[in-house]
Amino acid sequence: MALVYVDDVLFFGTSDKLIDKVIRDLKKNFDLSEEGTVEAFLGVEISDLGKGKLARQTFLIQRVIQAVGMEDSNPTKTPSNTIALDADDGGPVRVETWNYASVVGMLLYLAGNTRPDIAFAVHQCARFSHRPKKCHEDAVKRIVRYLKGTHEKGLIFKPTGELILEAFVDADFAGLWGVEEPQDATCVKSRTGYVIRLGGSPLVWKSKLQTLVAVSTMEAEYVALSACMRELIPLRRLLLELQGVFSFKSSVARTACTVFEDNQGAIALAKVPAMTPRSKHIAIPYHFFREHVRRKEIDVVHVSTDDQLADMLTKGLVYRSSSRNCERCSWDGNSDGVCDLMVIPMVFVVSIYFVVEI
Repeated sequence: MALVYVDDVLFFGTSDKLIDKVIRDLKKNFDLSEEGTVEAFLGVEISDLGKGKLARQTFLIQRVIQAVGMEDSNPTKTPSNTIALDADDGGPVRVETWNYASVVGMLLYLAGNTRPDIAFAVHQCARFSHRPKKCHEDAVKRIVRYLKGTHEKGLIFKPTGELILEAFVDADFAGLWGVEEPQDATCVKSRTGYVIRLGGSPLVWKSKLQTLVAVSTMEAEYVALSACMRELIPLRRLLLELQGVFSFKSSVARTACTVFEDNQGAIALAKVPAMTPRSKHIAIPYHFFREHVRRKEIDVVHVSTDDQLADMLTKGLVYRSSSRNCERCSWDGNSDGVCDLMVIPMVFVVSIYFVVEI
């Protein structure tokens, strides 16, 4: 299997000989240069820990810190305040000279690849890139201070016995009400947050405002559930295909993928075979996954709010809750006392030895 990005290729295979053969065949038609073992790919640094491979973006974090000029700042324990950001029209203007959009862009790349713990905070700041005020500037600086104290955190790739595909879904109903101006339609929009785990490890995550205006908590949660299914169902199909090639153990072949939701109304609506008076106004496209639930490919079950991993993707949390969610997304602390955020199993990836530049 080859992962291609423009002129960079990352090869996955069950043996070194197989990867060598593919590269030799490609050299017959293309001018290739072998980079050897994988030490970095698309800005993600990869190192061997013995128990697995660690992927992190310390270089990008240092670039962000330098761009904002906060090399001597003190770290903070959480990436965002518990109060949501608003447009702050009429508020104090920015006082710093660094490029707000550029820094937010780097943070978005970081949040989307190796740092789900800052996804909510960064998305809040990204909403105001067109006209940032001092409060948005301070919010970015808080994220940078948080990264300064957690720059060693990253992803751990480690083999597991069986790959279990599951998801956690949450929504913050009208979370900006009372924060944004009442005449702004955004103030009544809800936020979707979900994290999909493979082998007990986060694989895909998202924090995003919903495009429609939900009229109830149940509807907001159901829309978030539908958004998660658009990612989960294709991943399930891909995992089945890979299982046939690499012969690894996976739960998707024998049982349903479990989706954890903390709203009983959304769970009931996902399992009911017909429309109800309170749900008939919900747009038809949001109901597409019901067929997969009926065929027992997906199982939507209840989880308590305290155990909802996606909670950190819908709102700013206090340190205790934020720390607990990060710990539940981790394997364990490494020898340096650094808590690893994520563990992505690579049971079907035996060799990752060549990065080839075309």
